[in-house]
Amino acid sequence: MELRQLKYFIAVAEELHFGRAAERCHIAQPPLSQQIKRLEEELGVTLLERTSRRVSLTPEGREFLRRCKDLEDRLKEAVICVKDMAKGLEGQLSVGFIGPASLSRLPRAIRTFRERNPNIRLDFSAQATKEQLPLLRGDRLDIAFVRLFGHDTSGFNSMLFLREPYALAVPEGHHFADRDDLTLKDLDGEPLVFFQPMNQPALYRSLIGSFHKAGFMPNIVQEANTEQSIVALVATGLGCALVPSSSATACRGGVVFKAISGDLPQWEITALWKKKNETALLKKFLDVIAEYSWVE
Repeated sequence: MELRQLKYFIAVAEELHFGRAAERCHIAQPPLSQQIKRLEEELGVTLLERTSRRVSLTPEGREFLRRCKDLEDRLKEAVICVKDMAKGLEGQLSVGFIGPASLSRLPRAIRTFRERNPNIRLDFSAQATKEQLPLLRGDRLDIAFVRLFGHDTSGFNSMLFLREPYALAVPEGHHFADRDDLTLKDLDGEPLVFFQPMNQPALYRSLIGSFHKAGFMPNIVQEANTEQSIVALVATGLGCALVPSSSATACRGGVVFKAISGDLPQWEITALWKKKNETALLKKFLDVIAEYSWVE
């Protein structure tokens, strides 16, 4: 069965006249009649009753016409859909992000994109960088917002979305809370809450190295797997913590965020995607992301 046979059948069934149907389909009448006959033979069903004076639909023909029309409508929708996808007007994107990105400008960027593109579906996945990279390589994510410190990014395109310094989160009432001239050296002997090394081993080593350069070993009393957990532990009075400056936007009670100077790496979030997956839709998404990128 061929799509053109269904097109011919719809024309005959609606016109109930082979001559008019042939004109409508821009085909001679004999080939049109042959195609309808071949269709009936393939189905093993009589769709049209023919006499010298009239053409009419059998009950099977009426049902087949209804389903063919439905198929025709779906095909038209499919054509419109794929054309809109090619223009970036339809479709969906799978977006991965690390937890701290939710405290950055990323939520505002996504909201702007959704407002401008209401027909685009966005699927989100919050995971650590090491978990996102295999998903990105396996085409299970279209774009990922990650920390690239020490990770292999070969084969990816990238855009720096955020670069900012670290801040020091301290419990309310702490002796650092009223100081504005804090340096890394001031943390010598202070109880610290740190992230778990397994999540970002290269970054962990770099930060520990920063303490070594300042002349001391950090007094790490607790480790946690997310920045949100780290800040929550600071609020309990357990200790201080180095966190991205944007963490201050969380407005968690019981915590004060202070600027701190010293030989510390910058805190960055980078957008990663595969070049071959750079569709019109992804490009539109990247254009909005670029509007909200922030590099200090």
